[in-house]
Amino acid sequence: MKNGLYIIAAIALTAGASCGSGSGKQPRGPIVLGDSATIVTEKDSQYLRDMVMDIQPAYDNNPEPQKPVKDTVKKQPVRDTVTTTTKQEAVAPGLAVEFGGTKMVLAGLDASQPRKQNADKESELSFSLRSGEPGKGKLVFYNAKNVTVKQRYQSRLLLKSPLGTVDLRDLGLYTSGWNTVAASNKGNTQSFDLNALMHPAFSQVNNAKVKNAADRELRKRRAGSKAIQGWMKEIKGIRNANDKPCDIELDNVQWQVSGTDAQGKPFRKTIRIDA
Repeated sequence: MKNGLYIIAAIALTAGASCGSGSGKQPRGPIVLGDSATIVTEKDSQYLRDMVMDIQPAYDNNPEPQKPVKDTVKKQPVRDTVTTTTKQEAVAPGLAVEFGGTKMVLAGLDASQPRKQNADKESELSFSLRSGEPGKGKLVFYNAKNVTVKQRYQSRLLLKSPLGTVDLRDLGLYTSGWNTVAASNKGNTQSFDLNALMHPAFSQVNNAKVKNAADRELRKRRAGSKAIQGWMKEIKGIRNANDKPCDIELDNVQWQVSGTDAQGKPFRKTIRIDA
C-alpha cells in the first residue's frame, strides 16, 4: 500500500516538472485590442472551409393556380338620381301663406296683413289688397294633396262717369254663394284659376233705388244742387246694375281651402282678402 502511494507521488512530481520546463518561451500577456502582435490568424486552409450548407428556398415549378375568392359582399344597385329626383317647381310671385310644410300663393296679388297672423295655428286669415286684380290671379298650392277650394265674394255698386265716382253705400253689399273652383294639377302643384271674379254680380236694382242711393251719397258729400242734377241726368236710363254708368266692384273675396299638407295632416282654412 505504501509502495503505491510512493509511485503516485513520483508520477505527480514528474508531470509538474515537465509542465514547468517548457520550450523556454515566456507566458503571453492579455490580448490588446488593435495590437496585431497579439492577434492569432488562422492560415491553414483546411480550417478555413465553410462547412455550413446554404439554405435555398424550394420553388414549385408547377404551382397550382389560385382559386378566385368568391365575393360574398352583396352589391347594391345604383339608384338613378336623375330620374328619381323631383325638380323644384318655381314658386309663382304673389302673396304667400305657409302652413304644415304647404305653401299657398295668391299669384298676381300683393296684400298686407292687418295684424300678425300664425297660419299654422289660425283657421281664419285675412289680408288687405294693395295691388293686382283678384279676377286675374290664381290660388296655387305647393306640397299639398287633395286640395279643394270654394269661393264666394261680396260686391258693391258704384257710379262712374266723367263727373267722378259715387259709391252707392246705401244699397249695401251683395254676397254670392259658395262655388267650387276647378283645379289644374302639374307635378306637386295645384292651381285654381280665379277668372270667375272678373264679372261679379250684384243685387237686383231699379232706377229709383239707384237715384235715391246716389242722392243720399251726394248730400253726405255736401255736393251742390248743380252737381246733384248732373248725376241725375247721368243715371236716368239705368234699369239694373249692369247699365252704365253703374260699375260693380269686389268688396272682398273669401276662400275655403281644405286638403292634406306636406306632413300628411288635414287642413281647413278660410282666407279673406279685402279689396
